[in-house]
Amino acid sequence: MKKFVIYVLLLLSVFSLVSCADNSDDPDIVATMFTHYDFAKQIVADKMEVSLLIPLGTDIHSFEASSKDLVDIKKSKLFLFTSLEIDQWINDPASLAGDDTIVLNMSDSFTSEEHNHLSLSTALLEEEDDQDHDDDELHYWVDPTNALQMIDYILIHVIEIDPDNQAYYESNAEAYKAEINALHLEIDSILSHAPYKDSILYFAGHNAFGAFAERYHIHIDSLFSEYKPDDVLTSSEIIDFSNAVKFAETHYLFIEALTEPKAANSIKESLESNDQYTLNLLVLHTYHNVDQTDWEANTTYSDLLQRNFDNIKIALGITTNND
Repeated sequence: MKKFVIYVLLLLSVFSLVSCADNSDDPDIVATMFTHYDFAKQIVADKMEVSLLIPLGTDIHSFEASSKDLVDIKKSKLFLFTSLEIDQWINDPASLAGDDTIVLNMSDSFTSEEHNHLSLSTALLEEEDDQDHDDDELHYWVDPTNALQMIDYILIHVIEIDPDNQAYYESNAEAYKAEINALHLEIDSILSHAPYKDSILYFAGHNAFGAFAERYHIHIDSLFSEYKPDDVLTSSEIIDFSNAVKFAETHYLFIEALTEPKAANSIKESLESNDQYTLNLLVLHTYHNVDQTDWEANTTYSDLLQRNFDNIKIALGITTNND
């Protein structure tokens, strides 16, 4: 009898531990993209559980929520999604929410700040202006001034959920905003002024940097916007794009993170073997998601913004002595 009682108590203990583990896995805040996850995480720290919906290293554009994802959203207190254009698996955001879930469309979280921009007068850049403005709206988070407003937007609703810890959340938000704003001011002080204002960077991928380019008065030209970064190019396409690189007289081509740059590698190899022309590939991170390495290193939006700026400085030849 004594052994039976001990056995029952052990079973109850196991069930209790499992129950606690299950509860800890229920996120308080669910985000569809890394930016929203990071901003929320920086605000709440260890006060709430924050979950990134998309698997690490995957493309947000092709994501489809699983039944478990939908359960997590319904149980959450706060659901942050990017936009109906990006999160195309969402038809009716309100239908995903539970009775106590606040749903935030993060594309409504900011008002673009006015800033003057004198574009280069070349025909190529004039043709790209409309596309840049489209990117401003679709990939709004690449502009750090929008990111600052996004943090405030999340903060308001975090406090609504947990008003008892308002001062804690406000302190965290202000500290993170100060970090991002300091980096924004540094980028602006260099890129938005001579001799770097109106510089052209060349990008091999879908151009998500219209808002960033507009903010800092530069142009980011998608070298082959009709092709995917992981496409295999034909011989004639490699020749055409290689000639475009040489014509632009650039030795730096930016590529996307989390995507194998097959097209860019083909151009690089062709130029080096046929023309002894050196082409360096640098990453511009779009902040959609991170890989396992960055996740384990607790990499933040601010870290990725710094990384992008460092690579831009390399491409433009900006050093401590000349910035």
